[in-house]
Amino acid sequence: MPDRTAGAGPAAGPAAARGAGDGWAAGAAKTLGAVLGAGALLLPAALAPRPGPWTGIAVAAVLAGWCLLVAAAGGTADSGPVAFVRDRLGPGPARAATALYFGGFATGQAALALGAAEFALRDSGWRAFPVAAAILGSAAAYAWFAPRGPSPAGQRLRLAAVLALAVAWRALGGPLPGPGSGDRAALLVAVPLLFGWVGLEGAVPALSRRRALGGTLLGLALAAALYAVLLAPPAAAAEPSPAVAAALGLGSAALCWTYVRTNLRATAVRWTELTGRTPRGGLLTAALIALGALALGRAAHRDVSALLLGPGAAAAALFALIALAGVRRPRPPRPQESTDHDRDHDHDHDHSDRVPVLEGAARSAG
Repeated sequence: MPDRTAGAGPAAGPAAARGAGDGWAAGAAKTLGAVLGAGALLLPAALAPRPGPWTGIAVAAVLAGWCLLVAAAGGTADSGPVAFVRDRLGPGPARAATALYFGGFATGQAALALGAAEFALRDSGWRAFPVAAAILGSAAAYAWFAPRGPSPAGQRLRLAAVLALAVAWRALGGPLPGPGSGDRAALLVAVPLLFGWVGLEGAVPALSRRRALGGTLLGLALAAALYAVLLAPPAAAAEPSPAVAAALGLGSAALCWTYVRTNLRATAVRWTELTGRTPRGGLLTAALIALGALALGRAAHRDVSALLLGPGAAAAALFALIALAGVRRPRPPRPQESTDHDRDHDHDHDHSDRVPVLEGAARSAG
């Protein structure tokens, strides 16, 4: 953020900061930072090459229309999505939005841990499940004893590494660990794709901030183009050498592990918002839910794409709830709601914990 001009009073600070973020480039950068994350690695491995371009384009087009609807209602970038829902629908739907965050983050970590295991083993068979459980347990233990997340610089470096690995896999003919999505219906591909768009729900500026909104739509289009390339049928390419494949697989697994750790921390925050209890209880609960999802996936012989249906459905419900709030007028505030509103304002701007969730966590997608 640029320095303030000499002589500017304290009141000029927020307006100056907002103006600095109202350009096209700033809006696009904020959107890309909100939505890109582990999904750039996990979705191609889980879904490619079956989605094809039209499913991804249709999802992006629907989300663009959703952004315009929410922007016309005032946007979510300033107050956060939970507060946006509370202002228009009341505290009950706002708690439902928080519960969707919690459930989506918790179930999403099962898919992310399984994807990490498949990257590490270069195998999508039964052996990946116990390794995924170990990955999930180690990430939860690290988050328990070291609850602080990565710094902003660390987040940027991690995202750069994710994109570099995703491009490397693509150059080698596409992600190889996962079996792909087979011949499933487009809807069963579109729902997991929403895993890659979590974070967008909290990044929509008001319609009056036209340049920032234009940048948001530009960022959405750029992210959609990236996914279209990553999810397209692979061109003929030589099989990478075992050493190269092992290095890329271990690097991808390590990055996915870091996202599991930060997403579990984000889930713990949502647990506190829901129950008023300590975040550590939420961390343990989310880890157990994810382990349960892994166990069910193994028993039903399901793959990563099937496990992504949980966080994808949570993301779809969250987008729908925010859209419903967007067509309602704001409710008059009540005194007892002011504290909760301020609390959500603090947490909903912490996009460092979203995957990409539904990270996208969705990055929360980062």
